[in-house]
Amino acid sequence: MSANATTSTSPGMDCARVAHEEIAERYLVDGLSDEDRNAFEEHYFECARCFEELAALQAIQAELRRPGAEHEPSTRRSFVRWAPAAGLAAAVVLAVGVVVWMRPSQPSRVPEPTTTEQPSRGKTSETLSQPQQPGRAVTPEPSLEQLARVDPPRYESPTLRDVPDEATARFLRGMEHYRKADYANAVEDLRRAAESDPDAAHIRFFLGVTHLMLGQDDAAIDRLRATIALGDSAYLEEAHWYLAKAFLRRNDLGAAETELRRLILLQGSASDDAGRLLSQVEQLKDQLGQTPSRR
Repeated sequence: MSANATTSTSPGMDCARVAHEEIAERYLVDGLSDEDRNAFEEHYFECARCFEELAALQAIQAELRRPGAEHEPSTRRSFVRWAPAAGLAAAVVLAVGVVVWMRPSQPSRVPEPTTTEQPSRGKTSETLSQPQQPGRAVTPEPSLEQLARVDPPRYESPTLRDVPDEATARFLRGMEHYRKADYANAVEDLRRAAESDPDAAHIRFFLGVTHLMLGQDDAAIDRLRATIALGDSAYLEEAHWYLAKAFLRRNDLGAAETELRRLILLQGSASDDAGRLLSQVEQLKDQLGQTPSRR
């Protein structure tokens, strides 16, 4: 990692305190005060070292909670304390390797909406492949243009039994244009649909993607952030994914990293793709000689 792991990103929270007070472990068992939890979240989103350690601890916690795993209840509450420092370091390396590098390459799938007003669609992912030469490992060298490439998520029109309300009717008209890649006309209907129903995650999400397809990155970022601000929805993972893409389009690699880390910590079906893309973004930053962003 290229991050400066000793830099504090929040008053009173830095890597030394995280290690000394077992902040990451207490965070996972909800053992922090509100102030410390907020400070730690601000810190680990910008600190590669603490982010990796938290991801590793989550992997260990998930394994301990796996059905059939043999452990005492007290072990779950303090699952890290049984490991000495050297053992923890090994566990971190192993778990991060499993989480980020060893996952199979396959398209991610986002949970389908449960109402007819929210469309079903497939998650697309961009995985860069490099030619391999016999007898030697080839290190991928992705370009920013490759990493920022955007493929729109697929959309299928739902079958509605009732007469749709105004927001849904406008959304469906906009998505007919969207399916034909007529994004200029789609954005107008989707914008009006969002005005009629500002709390509809599916409308905000597809409006953000449509702006992104038109090259209107600032508008896309605003709409995708608004989707995320609504909280848990069938579009939360994809919103983080396309928001990261929008930041890559703006050459803001640090902000893209932050969104990908947030996506990974959701531990959903898109985490695999996010881990691969995060690794490529970090590699690109190393190639460009960029220092980690402190936002």
